[in-house]
Amino acid sequence: MLQICHEKQVQLSRQYQQDTLAHAIIIQGIEGAGQGALAKWLIELLICQNPLSTTNAAGTETISEACGQCKACLLKKSDNYPDHLLLKSENKTLGVDDIRRGNAFLEKTAHLGKVKTILIPQAQVMTIAAANALLKTLEEPSANSYIVLITDDLDSLLPTIISRCAVYAIRPMIGEALLAQLKVSNLGDVQLSSSAPLTNKANDTAYINLSHLPELTDKIVHQEFQVFNQYLLDYLLHGQSEEKLLSQIVDNKYSLRWLEKITCNLMREYYLVNATDQTLLLIKQKISVQVLNQIYQAIITSNKLIKSYLQANRQFVGEQLLMTINDIVRP
Repeated sequence: MLQICHEKQVQLSRQYQQDTLAHAIIIQGIEGAGQGALAKWLIELLICQNPLSTTNAAGTETISEACGQCKACLLKKSDNYPDHLLLKSENKTLGVDDIRRGNAFLEKTAHLGKVKTILIPQAQVMTIAAANALLKTLEEPSANSYIVLITDDLDSLLPTIISRCAVYAIRPMIGEALLAQLKVSNLGDVQLSSSAPLTNKANDTAYINLSHLPELTDKIVHQEFQVFNQYLLDYLLHGQSEEKLLSQIVDNKYSLRWLEKITCNLMREYYLVNATDQTLLLIKQKISVQVLNQIYQAIITSNKLIKSYLQANRQFVGEQLLMTINDIVRP
């Protein structure tokens, strides 16, 4: 279970107690940072009819929390609380009809409690039309209503949405499992420990940062990364696995970040004495660091395109990217 960001809990508790909590809140951070846990705590606190407060021994910090026993708390636990709405879509995007449903929900009087709450767990997948529909509600909020948005990509949200919300950026808590796999090098880069059980190749997780948390803590995601890594190397070295690589780029939400990570790691390896076998093989194939830099820039451009246009055709962008990489490697 993810720990709740203590610092943000204290901050939000203070605002809750002083009745200064913003009616619209964005909780942002990389995937796995604990945004969901913080949002769940806040929603439950807002819903609770008999909230509790605990103060630390020094008397400097007070945290509010739901009692877990009142009628509202019990209904929320059973997913039957009538004054809360979870807005998520089974599709790749959250459309304007979804947001309109949320707007209509807020316009109605609360059935049980004093407030109505909406949670949007993947705000970054809102279409432009949906974001504009939400904007109207943010500009003219109904009384005693709260909207909580979660995102792992704040840049994908409209600036007008961000400007009308209180933004809380959180970093993941580093637990024992992650700490056991990481060490900090003398250069200040974070690297996997040589004894880490999840990897046997330097490029798998070398030079990581906390955005790489999914493949470091989830064995299934890590295995997917291993496969993706091999597909990319096959394509760079031999022009093989193109269809498999394209399929991953289209369907795997981590794929563009993985492209950046692997390419960046290969460039770094050029300047290390203990270069890995795969890097030496790339050198032998005359794929220079300059070529890798061109590939990296092409990946960045494609990533920006997809982030800038939520409804961009990922298949088309992926095909164009692979064609560009092929032209760079095999001119």
